[in-house]
Amino acid sequence: MAKYLGLRGETLGRVRILLVVVPSFLLFGYNQSAIGGTLGFASFTKYFPRIDTTNTTGALKAENARTVVAIYTLGCLIGALASISVGNPLGRRRALVTFAIIAAIGLTLQASSFNLAQLVIGRIISGIGVGGVNAVIPVWQAECSKPKNRGKNVVVLGIFIASGIALASWVNFGLSFHQKNSVCWRLPLALPLIFCALICSSAFLFPESPRWLVQKGKLDEAKTVFSILEDTNVESEHVAVELQCLQDAYARQAAREQGFLDLFKPGRQRLLYRTVLSILINFCAQMTGANVITYYGTTIFRQSLGFGPQQASFLAAGLLTWKILAASLAYYFVDRAGRKPLFMVAGFGMGASMMCLAITVSQIQHSGAGAAATFFLFMFMFFFPLGFLGANFLYGTEIAPQELRIHLSAIGTSSHWLFNFVIAEITPIAFTSIGYRYYIVYACTGIAVAPMVYFLFPETNGRSLEEMDRVFSEPEHWWQVTSAARSLPRSVLADVENMDEKVMGGSHVEKNQEE
Repeated sequence: MAKYLGLRGETLGRVRILLVVVPSFLLFGYNQSAIGGTLGFASFTKYFPRIDTTNTTGALKAENARTVVAIYTLGCLIGALASISVGNPLGRRRALVTFAIIAAIGLTLQASSFNLAQLVIGRIISGIGVGGVNAVIPVWQAECSKPKNRGKNVVVLGIFIASGIALASWVNFGLSFHQKNSVCWRLPLALPLIFCALICSSAFLFPESPRWLVQKGKLDEAKTVFSILEDTNVESEHVAVELQCLQDAYARQAAREQGFLDLFKPGRQRLLYRTVLSILINFCAQMTGANVITYYGTTIFRQSLGFGPQQASFLAAGLLTWKILAASLAYYFVDRAGRKPLFMVAGFGMGASMMCLAITVSQIQHSGAGAAATFFLFMFMFFFPLGFLGANFLYGTEIAPQELRIHLSAIGTSSHWLFNFVIAEITPIAFTSIGYRYYIVYACTGIAVAPMVYFLFPETNGRSLEEMDRVFSEPEHWWQVTSAARSLPRSVLADVENMDEKVMGGSHVEKNQEE
C-alpha cells in the first residue's frame, strides 16, 4: 500500500478527518449521552436495582441518577490529565491509539456487566480512554493545519460530537420499545466499540504531527511530512522556510526548559494567563447549561414540561439532532468571523434562551407554556454549538507553546470534564430542590460570557501557532494582550502558511516538473 494512502495536501486532510476525527468524536459524543437513555429501561433496572431511577423518587432518585452519569466524567478527567504523560513521549498517533484501546476495554466491561461494580469500573475505564482521545485529537489536527483553515479543521469535530449525541438518543429511542431484553441497554453501550476499531485501524495511515517531529529533532521526517501536507516538493523554498521558522521557535522554547508546573507561574510568556484562558473557555462551554440538556433532556421534557414518556424521548432526540445544524454553522464561520465573535454571540444567545426557558417553565400550568419552553430549548441548542462545541478545544491548542501544547490541551480538556462532573452531580438535586430557578443560574453565566471574552481573550484567527507566543509575550502588561492580537503584524511563518492558492498552485507545478 502506498504511504499515507498515496494522498497529499487537502485531500489527505479530508480523509484523515473522515477516518480518524469522525470516529474519535462520534465516540466522545455518543458516550456523553448513551447511558442517560438506558437508565429508565426495565431490564437495566432489573440488573442494577441499586441505581434504579424508575421506581424511586425525590432525593433518592437524584442520587441514583447522578452516580451513574458522574462517574464517567471523572474517568474522562483522569484520561485528559494522563495525556500529558503520553502525548509528548509517544507522539500524537500512538497516544491516540493507546487511549482508543483503553476506551474499548471499558466499553466491553460496561456492555457485558452483570453487577454494579463491573458497570462502574467499565465506565471509569472508558472515560479514561475517551478523555485521552478528546485531549489528543484537537492538538494533532491543529498542528497539521494552516492558520487560514485551522479553525474549521478542528471545529468540524463539533459536528461529529453533536452527531454522536444525536445517534445515541435515536438508538435509545428505538430500543425503548423493547425494554424487557438486556440487549436494549447492552447494544447501546457496546456500539461505540466500532468507533474505537476505526481509530486503531486508521491512525497510522496518516502522518505524525510535523511540529512534534521537529520538537523531537526528526527533521528529515518533518520535512517530508510538511511537503506532503502542503502538497509541494520536499526541497521547495516553502518547506524550507516553514521548517526553519519552526526550528528557531522551538530552539528558543527549548532553551527555557519549561515543564508542566511552568503553566502555573507568572512571567513574560504569560503561561499562567494562557492556562486561565484555557480553563475559562471550558467553563463557558459547560457552566452555561448545555450538558444539563444533553444528559437530562428526556427528564426535562417529562418532569419540567409535562410531556409523556415517548414524546419526551422523541423531543430529546430531535433537540440533539437540531444541534448538528448549529455545529455546521460554526464550521462555516469560525475562520471567517473569528473565534471571539462566535464565543460572544453564542454566550449571549444561550443566556437569553435560558432566561426565557426559566420564565416559561415557571408558568407551565398555563396553556402554551410547554410549547414555548420547547422553542427556547431548541434556541439554546442553536446557539451553544455555534461557539462551544469544538472551538473551546481549539482555542486551548492555539494559545499554547509547542512544548506545552499537549499539557495545556490536557488542562483545558480536564477542566471541561471537571465542570461536566459538577453539572452531572448537582443537576438532579437542583431540579428536585429549586426547579425552574435552576435555569436562571445558567442565564446569568451565559450572558456574562460576552464581556468576559471581549476583554480577556485574544483573537487567534489567521495566526500561526508559533506566532501566538509573540501576541502573549510582547505586550508590557497582560491586559494588553487582547489589543496586541489586533495590532501586531503577521509573522513570516503565518504568511508562508497562508499562501494563496495561486502560489500553492505554482509550487504544485514546480513539484510535478521536478519529478
